[in-house]
Amino acid sequence: MKKTLFVICILLAILSAWLAQCLFDSIEDRKRLHNNQEALMSEVKLYETKAGESAASVQRLQLTKDELESKYQKVCQEAKDLGIKVKRLQSVSQTSTQGNIQIKTEIRDSIVYKPEIHLVDTLKAFCWKDPPWADVSGVIDSGKINLSIYTTDTIKQMVHRVPKRFLFFKFGCKAIRQEVISRNPHNRIIYSEYIELEK
Repeated sequence: MKKTLFVICILLAILSAWLAQCLFDSIEDRKRLHNNQEALMSEVKLYETKAGESAASVQRLQLTKDELESKYQKVCQEAKDLGIKVKRLQSVSQTSTQGNIQIKTEIRDSIVYKPEIHLVDTLKAFCWKDPPWADVSGVIDSGKINLSIYTTDTIKQMVHRVPKRFLFFKFGCKAIRQEVISRNPHNRIIYSEYIELEK
């Protein structure tokens, strides 16, 4: 009788632990879905840093592998193209920037040799630089423009926790946000997204 009672107690303890874990997982998943809903409803915050650089702030989306595969097929395909298994992904972020360069420069004469007609010709040429971000050069030949534009940019991404607030107190973690900064002064961030896969 005592053995049976002992076995029943052990089974009840295991069942209680399992139910407690299920309850904990359910609460965590509910919290995740609530944060995702908040992230989807909030817009990307576009702003300028104190240094005048274009920046964006976006709240994290935390998805399961199945959710990522059903809602973000393009991301999954890009991962596969890179030889990365979707189940091994930790996070995915993408940022779109838009460049706008206003150029004022002088046009000068440039002498070139045209071997096909054995003639030295004078072309109009121009060059404009803003190192290290942009290099624009070109020539005007018979009313046609041959233009070369080279631009570079550095995108910095920082992920941080946003604490909960009560009156003047900060505690816990309310959300995870990503801050993105574009170093090129000619570029502006127009969109950003940050997805993290739930393990």
